[in-house]
Amino acid sequence: MKNFLRPPVPFFPMMIDIYDKEILIVGGGRVAARRAETLLKCGAKITAVSSKFDSKFPDVYKKFEREFEISDIDEKFLFIIAATDSREINNLIKETSRAKKIPVNVCDSQRECDFYFPSLINVENIAVSVNTAGADSKLTRRLSDRLRKIWASWVKEEINFCYNSRD
Repeated sequence: MKNFLRPPVPFFPMMIDIYDKEILIVGGGRVAARRAETLLKCGAKITAVSSKFDSKFPDVYKKFEREFEISDIDEKFLFIIAATDSREINNLIKETSRAKKIPVNVCDSQRECDFYFPSLINVENIAVSVNTAGADSKLTRRLSDRLRKIWASWVKEEINFCYNSRD
């Protein structure tokens, strides 16, 4: 069990290769759809389970329109996103995932997350992310939007410098 009284330190920002890795998303609403879109950009194989999917939910590897079942949580998943509109189901997903040693992101409770879901800003495979440890989604969104406006030009500028300088 996590110690929720730990000092407010940032999580370590680790970029990992999730290409072709299986990830479970439980939930089909807007939050789950945004998570799926970001994960798809990185090449993940997403399995999604929800009793109802938002019309903007992307096409994923496997999509089951039905109620979540405990047996959906399998050790083959790299991590799990609990994004339902039910506190009880999200808690059940968290407890079951942890019992199986699978990291879980609980979308309705930042303090219960094993990892935070950053805002991804990328130009092809060159990426940066913004994360406020789940504490302030408005600030994360504003910072991400500002970075998106300049990131492509910065990347182009730095590539030109690195590959065209005489150093």
